[in-house]
Amino acid sequence: MQTQNAPETAEYQQTDSELGRHLLTARGFHWIYGTSGDPYALTLRAESDDPALLTRRIREAGPLWQSATGAWVTGRHGVAAQALADPRLALRHADLPGPQRHVFSDAWSNPQLCHIIPLDRAFLHASDADHTRWARSASAVLGGAGGATAEGVREQAGRVHREAADRTGDSFDLMADYSRPVATQAAAELLGVPAAQRERFAATCLALGVALDAALCPQPLAVTRRLTEAVEDVRALVADLVEARRTQPGDDLLSTVLRDGSSAASPAQDALAVGVLTAVVGVEVTAGLINNTLESLLARPVQWARLGEGPDLAAGAVEEALRFAPPVRLESRIAAEDLSLGGQDLPAGAQVVVHVGAANRDPEAFLAPDHFDLDRPAGQGQLSLSGPHTSLFGAFARLQAETAVRTLRERRPVLAPAGAVLRRMRSPVLGGVLRFPLTTSA
Repeated sequence: MQTQNAPETAEYQQTDSELGRHLLTARGFHWIYGTSGDPYALTLRAESDDPALLTRRIREAGPLWQSATGAWVTGRHGVAAQALADPRLALRHADLPGPQRHVFSDAWSNPQLCHIIPLDRAFLHASDADHTRWARSASAVLGGAGGATAEGVREQAGRVHREAADRTGDSFDLMADYSRPVATQAAAELLGVPAAQRERFAATCLALGVALDAALCPQPLAVTRRLTEAVEDVRALVADLVEARRTQPGDDLLSTVLRDGSSAASPAQDALAVGVLTAVVGVEVTAGLINNTLESLLARPVQWARLGEGPDLAAGAVEEALRFAPPVRLESRIAAEDLSLGGQDLPAGAQVVVHVGAANRDPEAFLAPDHFDLDRPAGQGQLSLSGPHTSLFGAFARLQAETAVRTLRERRPVLAPAGAVLRRMRSPVLGGVLRFPLTTSA
């Protein structure tokens, strides 16, 4: 039966039974391939296997090796850096016009596991040229450079984090009470979401939080439906904001993109894309980076204490967390043409997956890679947030995470875990946190 709430778009005109069957089939293939011990298939299953062990096995399997899933996988830093920088490796199939609907082909005769669901409506399969243009048009706000606009974003971040920290009590949940609320509020202020729409925006961002995982790992049917509905909701919300900014521009992100005027298509479409990606990617990556940085620091009380002596260490802590515990662990690409990589000849259409977590702990690139080190020299080449849409929010996520570290260390110096971190199942890309209980008393 056709769901009553499914968005009526060309991408999602699947009945519940059709979509459910597709999701179960894809998950079944991951389970089948995982039974042979394939570490990438086991990573995609994202169940109870030790992720640290799988990370090592992926790196040790070779510079670039073919998984039973069909993907070519690397966890070696050198090959990973080449892959992420190669313009011939893109987010979509170059020879398939329109939405990436090959995902709904006959999975039994020709399993296509490179894109589990089409996310074109969320702009996650856009071209590198599109992402380059969006980054250029948004750079005044998202680029992290100096200037009045960037300084305004920095001041705004400080206010948002101070207010959130002051709302916490003797115990609180880092994700539910701090990381997600500040990431969502910061994104809402970037976009100029009016107060009357903030609750709607927050609920939509929560449903969108599984998007990067859903691209590679089948989510339950109900979660997938909520995701696709949230994509349509955020498109509608942002489209209304864009229309308002066209007549009454401000200094927000959408107005900045509209003023750029370098769009090959239309400034309004570019503003829509940047706004949607802010909700789909920016919020979750930012919340994840805040969580991962605090988790890494609080597990090492001596390093947490050092931040009180030198608040400037916050930037280094975030950069080390990006290496040690990346907020986006997997980057998937499609070869636009025949190419050679890591000693392998790959045909056009081949899927290449970079395991960022494994590459960031490659002992060939990093000294003592399994050690979280506040004093690790900057510029050693960690590969986190190197994707087209993740790099768009790299400076924004860093700023929010640095502000979180400084603010919590100043206002909640006696901070410690009050229980284990609980992560979402079926979250191989993000390692999404559900709960992280903390206490503020000794």
